[in-house]
Amino acid sequence: MTALRLRAGVAEMDITPKVGTELAGELYPRRSVGVCSSLKAKALVLSSGPTELAVVTLDLLGLHRPYADRAIGAVVDRCGLSAEGVMLVCSRTRGGPFTTFGLGRAELETRYLDGLVGQIVEVVTKAKDSLQDASLGLGHSLVPRLVFNRRLLTRNMKAVTEWIGVPRDEVLAPEGPTDPELSVLTVRDNKGRPICLLWNLASDDRFSIDDQISASLPGTVQEALDERVGQHLPAMCLTGCGGNVGYSLDSRRTTEDMASAIMAVQLETPCDPSIKLGCRREEMILPIRDYSRFWSEAEVELKWPEALDAFKQEVAWLQEEGANAVPTSVQAFRLGRFAIAALPGAPFVEFALRIKEESPFQSTLVVGNANDDPGYVITNDAFAHEGYESWPARSAKIGRGGGEFMAEEALSLLRELKRL
Repeated sequence: MTALRLRAGVAEMDITPKVGTELAGELYPRRSVGVCSSLKAKALVLSSGPTELAVVTLDLLGLHRPYADRAIGAVVDRCGLSAEGVMLVCSRTRGGPFTTFGLGRAELETRYLDGLVGQIVEVVTKAKDSLQDASLGLGHSLVPRLVFNRRLLTRNMKAVTEWIGVPRDEVLAPEGPTDPELSVLTVRDNKGRPICLLWNLASDDRFSIDDQISASLPGTVQEALDERVGQHLPAMCLTGCGGNVGYSLDSRRTTEDMASAIMAVQLETPCDPSIKLGCRREEMILPIRDYSRFWSEAEVELKWPEALDAFKQEVAWLQEEGANAVPTSVQAFRLGRFAIAALPGAPFVEFALRIKEESPFQSTLVVGNANDDPGYVITNDAFAHEGYESWPARSAKIGRGGGEFMAEEALSLLRELKRL
């Protein structure tokens, strides 16, 4: 495949639900009473020769698979892209509606989701209509003080997730690593001016837990970047594999450090106007966790007793569904010398580290929460250590070995793209 002149188009639109909508991502219901920051759908369309790719970021906790599939299919029909060339990435904000199943929550916001499908098509259409000559580059910075592994090993209780509460005289060490690499994909016009920034860091955004609709960190980082640039510059959050990683600092300091690092990276990132584009997507059938009975009852009661009824209900719903496996997909984009590997749900950071290390590309950006949301994707070691992320629920379906299989499949797709 010959590298051709890159063209890029960017668009965004408001997807804020009405005030009064219940907010996702916490154990107890929170009905919104106001809007702290608007939720956005942002789209970047890249075109090089016959190949077109679309990346869509959404300020939402996640997407229930049937709606993600509907949206991708509608984009294919309206915009002429291939299904494997459309990537949807949710930010995991807790300040949006129930667009994926929450713990102990029976229903989704189906009316909102029905409207969202059309909004995704519209924002991709607008981005494609704005295609212009462009260039692209990928840069990095290390921000180790921003992140920590939030699964903590104890003397007697195996693993405890930090935000549930740290038991006295128990914690020994973090269970696993972090990935402190902040990656920034910079897209410039033919005069070298940035038209879009895409940033990626492996950590989970838990800042928005009050009663306000909020884009949370993607929203505050966007505001801080606009202030630094002196005008609006679309910034898209490509959620990393932060299923077991949290932010160390508060929202204000995280925003300031993140925006400063993003600006520093983009200012020093060289961009290439001749880019080979490619895409691959693979459907997968993954093992499901054992929901035949409430195996984790004693552990839930020990570590998070207020959630006992919710997890008991989750097991009952899983039994009612009666699924034998978890269908999902992995995806990869080639962007010249660089690549994006995209995994569904909330994968643990170990999977991203492996993909980065073994990828055949010069640099690979690993995205989580892509296209659909089967929930936490955890390592075999984490299953052995038990803890919150291992407890079966509709937001934690994938069983032992599923994450390792996904990482291997993502690497296979990257190897295919490298041979183009």
